[in-house]
Amino acid sequence: MASNAKGTRPQTRPAVAADSSELAEIAREAYGRYLGLVDEPPAPLLLDYDQVAASGRTHVAVVDGRILGMVTVEPDDPYLILRNLAVRPSCQGQGIGKKLVALVESMARSAGLKGVRLWTRAEMTDNIAFYQALQYELTHSEKNERSHRVFFSRDFR
Repeated sequence: MASNAKGTRPQTRPAVAADSSELAEIAREAYGRYLGLVDEPPAPLLLDYDQVAASGRTHVAVVDGRILGMVTVEPDDPYLILRNLAVRPSCQGQGIGKKLVALVESMARSAGLKGVRLWTRAEMTDNIAFYQALQYELTHSEKNERSHRVFFSRDFR
């Protein structure tokens, strides 16, 4: 049974090397459901989570010692790129993803950056709805023979 974040506020912290297997598990849980919808596996399923955990660019949301979600960022001046956001499906809808996005926005503001940018696959309509609900602006989409990506931006005013 999954830990429940309701009633317990998740704490965020930088990922450490020891988190790698749990990060890979979260990616499999969160992105595995899309395998039948896309022509190639979602990029987060192909990552080396030993490297992700050690990169210094990934933060996790933890409740009672269990990682429930993660976010990886990449600087791209004047923006911070939200590269990968994943929450265990059993814990979605509890504000964990919103908390991780707020962390990314806070990091971008603290660094004096213009805003946050990200992309997702067009087939991942729940992700699109999530970012639109957080007032991210759909800027454009790009389609090629392997994927159809939808791009979002949130500029700080």
